[in-house]
Amino acid sequence: MAQESEITSEILDDPVTATAPAPKILVAEDISDLRDAIVMVLREQGYHVRAASDGLEATALVLVFEPDLVILDMRMPRMSGTEACAAIRKTSNVPIIMFTSSNDAADVSKAIANGATDFVLKTTGVAVLTERVRFHLENPNHRPRKTAIQKTAVANTGSQAPPKAQGPIKTTILVIDADQATRDLVKSTLKRLNQNIIEASTAGEAIKAFRKYRPHILITEWSLPDMDAFNMLTEMMPGGKGRRKAYKYIMSARLAPESRRKARFVGVTDFLHKPLDAAKVEKMIADCVRRALVSLKRSAKRAA
Repeated sequence: MAQESEITSEILDDPVTATAPAPKILVAEDISDLRDAIVMVLREQGYHVRAASDGLEATALVLVFEPDLVILDMRMPRMSGTEACAAIRKTSNVPIIMFTSSNDAADVSKAIANGATDFVLKTTGVAVLTERVRFHLENPNHRPRKTAIQKTAVANTGSQAPPKAQGPIKTTILVIDADQATRDLVKSTLKRLNQNIIEASTAGEAIKAFRKYRPHILITEWSLPDMDAFNMLTEMMPGGKGRRKAYKYIMSARLAPESRRKARFVGVTDFLHKPLDAAKVEKMIADCVRRALVSLKRSAKRAA
């Protein structure tokens, strides 16, 4: 948090940055009342917003408005949000959020295949949508049109390798859950496998630990006190080629189909049902540890 305060101070003291134009957002939604509500909320938060009533109008506006982020309804007249997404991707890598009432797996998969960056169900409300807008505009890994210098900076962030451990190669595993008893159960399994263990009780702690230790495996509860695992894992996503991708497991008593799709979207390997069965946890994690160790040994052989 201290680093964020210092950065904020520097921005406020910099006359060039302080007068920088507001981020531009394009909203495409055919329901006028909802479109007006989204535009109003975003403008209240200081964004420069333009609106379109269908996909065809949205694709035309992208070329002249050059937005920093696009919000598309999935089902619109003349051109659907998915079709508009594909058209926009031909000329821009701007973040595209699908704001939709559809939770059909085929629709979601098609939107992702056509270049959607994120999707938010309308039933979750405009507040959740604005949170995702803020995340994509603030996270450098998702900003469009990076310069070569920016790409290098993003790729190098947190990429310094930790000191090489002596003795046998081990994986590093990050266990995330607000419940101490759950963490203890998972840790007991990992201790029997003789691996390095880090634990966190919140998403904020986990993100800091991930950036510092770069674990090979993450085992996390879906609902954390400060954010859900989808938002947390999105922030942890690699920012450049060659960055290691961690194996990810979700623990949850009950996970809705839409949450499972979101989990798969951010690379979740598998799911652990709560209350946890120690034997199943050990079998699943042991298999993942074996795969991670094979990868580590190959990397060590290449580096030798």
